[in-house]
Amino acid sequence: MAALRVAILLDADATVVSFQTLYHGLKEPAVQAALLKALEARRGLDVFTPTRVEIIAEYLRTYREIDWNAHGRLTHFRNMGIAHLTVAELKKSVTIAELRTMVGIISRLAVALQHFVQTDTAFRDDMADECRDQVKRVITSPRSLPI
Repeated sequence: MAALRVAILLDADATVVSFQTLYHGLKEPAVQAALLKALEARRGLDVFTPTRVEIIAEYLRTYREIDWNAHGRLTHFRNMGIAHLTVAELKKSVTIAELRTMVGIISRLAVALQHFVQTDTAFRDDMADECRDQVKRVITSPRSLPI
């Protein structure tokens, strides 16, 4: 599931919103200025830290940490090993460590965006670790096994 979701969030499809689409937009000074103006009109002055400008810079910095070679292998794995189940054609994959790193990057990108979009959920970048630990406890608990 993590491999599928990470690949989807980083897809370069111009018809959908992805972290890659947002990155390419946020690189543009005109887009940044328009976003900052819209946020100020909607929410008021930028008085809290980190500032909106700092959050945009953090998003761009975090995005640049992506290992695009690993992403290519992840996309291949998604397309051949998950989405279409053509295991015979599966030539590339990612390691658990690479996938964990990508999930961490995606989590940090989501946290940055959370500052701009008001939602009913509060996402923190440590939530992935909390969820992983909770799943480990359930799996290793003797009560989790069927009787």
